[in-house]
Amino acid sequence: RVIFNIVNFSKTKSLYRDGMAPMVKSTSRPKWQRLPPKNVYYYRCPDHRKNYVMSFAFCFDREEDIYQFAYCYPYTYTRFQHYLDSLQKRNMDYFFREQLGQSVQQRQLDLLTITSPAGRWSW
Repeated sequence: RVIFNIVNFSKTKSLYRDGMAPMVKSTSRPKWQRLPPKNVYYYRCPDHRKNYVMSFAFCFDREEDIYQFAYCYPYTYTRFQHYLDSLQKRNMDYFFREQLGQSVQQRQLDLLTITSPAGRWSW
């Protein structure tokens, strides 16, 4: 059993106080799963300039596995681009997507404009 302490959270209110929990997956269990909320603690820590700490306990049950942890369900850039592509194909008059440039990793940087559908303004 290992206790992880993630330090320097600055928010007083956090979903971790309301049952949210980090995610875990491993080579033998490839789907992301939430850790049990009873093993997750979110508290202010005087040792870290009174910033908040999120701590969680985890039992590594398979020595040969590789484990990964995440703050929440991972949402990949590729998945997001596919979602934006599907929105763009719908030709909605209130959704506009244009490329601002590229990231250091040569990924498209999008500017999304979402407005009220035509004729819905009551000026």
